[in-house]
Amino acid sequence: MSVIQTTIDGRYQIISRIASGGMGEVFRAHDAVLGREVAIKVLHSHLAGDRGFVDRFRREARAAAILNHPSIVGVYDWGTTEDTYFMVMEFVRGTNLRAVLSDQGRLAPAQVVEVALPVLAALDHAHGHGIVHRDIKPENILISQEGVVKVADFGLARAYADSAISQAEGTVTGTVQYLAPEQIQGEPADPRTDIYATGIVMFELLTGRAPFVGETSLAIAYQHLTDEVPPPSTIRPDVPGSLDQAVRHATAKDRADRPPSARSFRDEVVRAGPGLPPAPRLTELAAQIPSVEDVSDERATTVTIPRALSPRRRRSRRLRLGAGLVAIVMALVLGAWATWVYAIPHYTRVPAVAGTPVERAILALQAAGLHPRLGLPQFSTTVDSGVVIRTIPPPGSRVRTGGQILLIPSKGPELVSVPDVHGMRQADAQTALTDAGFVFTVNFQNSDTVKAGRVVDQNPEQGQRIVKGSPVTITVSKGPPPVAIPDLSGQLAGAAQTTLQGLGFRVEQRQDFSATVPTGFVIGTKPAGGSSAPKGSTVTLIVSRGPRTFAMPNVVGMSREAAQAQLQASGLIVNVVVIPQSPNTDLVVLTSPAAGTTVRQGDRVTIYVTQP
Repeated sequence: MSVIQTTIDGRYQIISRIASGGMGEVFRAHDAVLGREVAIKVLHSHLAGDRGFVDRFRREARAAAILNHPSIVGVYDWGTTEDTYFMVMEFVRGTNLRAVLSDQGRLAPAQVVEVALPVLAALDHAHGHGIVHRDIKPENILISQEGVVKVADFGLARAYADSAISQAEGTVTGTVQYLAPEQIQGEPADPRTDIYATGIVMFELLTGRAPFVGETSLAIAYQHLTDEVPPPSTIRPDVPGSLDQAVRHATAKDRADRPPSARSFRDEVVRAGPGLPPAPRLTELAAQIPSVEDVSDERATTVTIPRALSPRRRRSRRLRLGAGLVAIVMALVLGAWATWVYAIPHYTRVPAVAGTPVERAILALQAAGLHPRLGLPQFSTTVDSGVVIRTIPPPGSRVRTGGQILLIPSKGPELVSVPDVHGMRQADAQTALTDAGFVFTVNFQNSDTVKAGRVVDQNPEQGQRIVKGSPVTITVSKGPPPVAIPDLSGQLAGAAQTTLQGLGFRVEQRQDFSATVPTGFVIGTKPAGGSSAPKGSTVTLIVSRGPRTFAMPNVVGMSREAAQAQLQASGLIVNVVVIPQSPNTDLVVLTSPAAGTTVRQGDRVTIYVTQP
């Protein structure tokens, strides 16, 4: 083989072409600066004039360059070369899953697990950096000669999605066999989109075929929207149920029903691994299959990389091109006018049929020369059942006559069963209603049977099927209704306690001194008699211990006012006797009983004071 070596950016010396695809060609090259082999993807020149693609390509190349994971093909560099762009990546000597499938037909379950785990680890790493691959397929999953699995082309799918070419009316970006329903419907991709594609790849590895096949891409896309991915064991009975379940979980039509993250799906695949029959390791498979660069198309003797042209050569090229075009047009006009007319595809515009019954929409599309196809019906609170919600492509899109138009019909509002929240705590009941798709309002009422803070009643009742998003009213208990507390002052403590317990209260007793209430009788209650408290709450009975005894305070030498105040504060009744014809001092000169004598609260004492 002879290949004319061409240098890109004065640094990367082309060695051979590895592959070509929708976005460009991949070459094996030598990095003269770092002295290593690299892979260079040179993008098709027509993409360089697409501003949407160029801007996204730059952003995604920078983002992909920050990914550093053993199962991700590293991005080293990117740049421009005359008329187009290129990306420099890690060179993986080995093969890809497509070549493995072509050689082996299918893989053993243990080998599928061995492939899926590093792919999901790579996706988990990328998703953690905000990057969604969008084009997981066997061609983008490489296996090195050492058996290391690596995912390639992170970011390029999104860049291509922003190009004018991919946004042509009626187009969907990606490889149709692996597209998730939300991609086909034009919705934004997220990590669960990559999980769907990984599930499809696992199905193909287990069975040797994709789950959906058809004569056209639209026919396959339609199956992604309407049909469930069958268990792989329906095609290969030796596939264990654990892998059946994993594939079905990953390929759920509604992304909300798929594993929430690549990490959680990886854990699911890990659990499916133990007990699988042993099979040759990927290292042995990779050794049996020629490397990608060894089987690439190298018959050509020249690798063409865009180079700058001199003005003279540009003029010469334009003259040759113009002359060639004139010759072609003349040949068409003179030789095959009628055939040319029929060879050019005719186009029409998609009529607006949203809001019309499906039957009328079908007739309108057929009248416009289009082939209607029914998509997966969707719930709608604004569009009646059997009426078209939207079309894919949307109305006004320019499509070929005879093209297929996907009608998305309405199933009407989604009806959901109301969950049973009786007896739940208020917060738990609100969470259950929110998770079921309802909004809620809350009322409160007293209840003798339901604890405070828990649901007494709900409306509508549990089990009723109502429109998702409707309000559900819950009534929350405030506990038992309040009960009036009687005035029990002066009653015997035992009788008072029996009265309170009969009203539904819990009773506690506390003793206190009293000069007026005999020992064992009620001084009062807390809360006080005449007020109200919830049934079942605690009422404290304050029971008399009788008067308090203490030593007579010494107030001799104090003024009359001060002595009276101190003795009265101790619960004594004070009698004042004035001694006539005494010095004009108004001081206490004597007490009866004397200081230190034992007295009781409520006793009467006498103080003797001098005449003021």
